[in-house]
Amino acid sequence: MSERQSLATGFRNVDSFGDTDACHRCLDLITGIPFFRDAKEESFRILADTNPSLVLDAGCGVGTDLVSLASHLPAGCNIVGIDASESLLARAAERTKGIQEQCSLVRGDLAAIPCRAEVFDACRIDRVLQHLCQPETVIRELIRVMQPGGVLVAFDNDWDTFSINLYDQDIAARIRRAWHDSFASGRVGRDISGIFEACGLTGIHAEPRALELRDLTTAQQVFDLRDLLERMVRDGALVPPEAAAVWEELLRRSRKGTFTSGYTGYLVWGMKPAQGSDQ
Repeated sequence: MSERQSLATGFRNVDSFGDTDACHRCLDLITGIPFFRDAKEESFRILADTNPSLVLDAGCGVGTDLVSLASHLPAGCNIVGIDASESLLARAAERTKGIQEQCSLVRGDLAAIPCRAEVFDACRIDRVLQHLCQPETVIRELIRVMQPGGVLVAFDNDWDTFSINLYDQDIAARIRRAWHDSFASGRVGRDISGIFEACGLTGIHAEPRALELRDLTTAQQVFDLRDLLERMVRDGALVPPEAAAVWEELLRRSRKGTFTSGYTGYLVWGMKPAQGSDQ
């Protein structure tokens, strides 16, 4: 796994690649961008407003969100972070030493969470569903382990909306499709509210959030643009002169201040009906 690939493809099976440094850098990169940081802060606020005593962070990665989440939750609230990656959890254990009395880490498959039913008061999952072939299975598992009346918060991306400003709109469309197809569930962001409804959650709120990047350096890190172009050449979606021309155009636009790229993500939350309530 190269550093440039990790946002799109590196989180499907981190341990098999053995390079957690790249994943760690990518997760820290995302946390440092205001667009993503604001979405995280809002998810923390939604969870805190439920006054929970036990919260699950599904796909906790290196534990950055666990530390921030703990600072938002009421006193005495405990957190469980679960992730499939042993190596990422090792990093999370280091990062969460300061909150270890209230935070537990569990290695497990989100499609079969190793917890009994109706344990957690609230759950969150952030940019994990896009990497899963069957996101609905994981959402149903999160609902299973959540108490009636509990709130589930999810944030994820709709890569169908990915855009990059190029003169050649056909090539821009090919780049969008290639980036979308880099993910197991590339449009899951817009699908979350429908999955929530199909799984029986109520009071569903879906909040689209648009990211626009005018800085090529940041966009290169977030969207792995150089690697994406290289992969498209290898896959036959671009010929080498086209890929070279695209990168040169992006550099020219960056110098002139006309570079733009972006996409839309969705922050969605809903409630598990209380026992005996009508759905």
